[in-house]
Amino acid sequence: MNAGACLCGAIRYELDAPASALTHCHCSTCRKHHGAPFASFIEASPGAVRWLTGADRVASFSSLATRERCFCVVCGAVAPTTAGDRLLLPAGNLSGELGDAGGRHVFAASKPVWHTIADELPQFAGAVPGWACEMASVSAQVAEGSASEGSIPGSCLCGDVTFAITGRPARWMQCHCSRCRRARSAAHGSNAFYPLSQFSWLSGRENVNTFRPPDAERFAVSFCMRCGGGAPVERDNVPFVLMPAALFDADPGAGPEAHIHIASKASWLSVHDELPQFAELPS
Repeated sequence: MNAGACLCGAIRYELDAPASALTHCHCSTCRKHHGAPFASFIEASPGAVRWLTGADRVASFSSLATRERCFCVVCGAVAPTTAGDRLLLPAGNLSGELGDAGGRHVFAASKPVWHTIADELPQFAGAVPGWACEMASVSAQVAEGSASEGSIPGSCLCGDVTFAITGRPARWMQCHCSRCRRARSAAHGSNAFYPLSQFSWLSGRENVNTFRPPDAERFAVSFCMRCGGGAPVERDNVPFVLMPAALFDADPGAGPEAHIHIASKASWLSVHDELPQFAELPS
């Protein structure tokens, strides 16, 4: 049995069937919704999931006519979502082993330019052949554009929240800590830190909600209250903004520097790229 929960713990559920079809999706819709380089989910029949708490804390956003994107209204974590006759569960919110769920990359042609797919899992440029999903009949979305006059734009899934940054980040880390995994409902976070002087809101700041776990000294996550998509994180008395890198709408001209908290990584994820790896935070 696998159990799942959002970051704040308001939403909890159990899966009574073996996990199947572990899929890493690189489409722009998934990246914007999760605020992560790619979304990882398993498939189950709707009857295999038993809700324990929090069904009333789930909101949804229609990313396309055929697909609702569900999320927790408190912390923004992605919730189980029905897609036709399948139920998609975000793997980043599951505890326990996934067994022989396998693995594959879909919409690999849409991955951000700064992310490397370095494992040996099967890759599909778009959807798996014969796979009915919201993206199967449309072309790969959001190949990053070019920055204009040195300003790099970004946005949430629905586009209500927009912002821009300039220059290069002070730090950019692929974080595998359990909080990042549960907050982003993904294999890991990809967090770029920009000085406040290099960041500006363009629209929708009033639509951003920030959740801080009560036991966290510095951690916080922000999301758009309309679509649940990731948003920049501002913290009191911190001179940097944390940027979920998946939100960039153009090539930022930089990339991740290292994997951190690798000792906490998901058991179903293999990390094979050339970035340095640190068990915890580097000194």
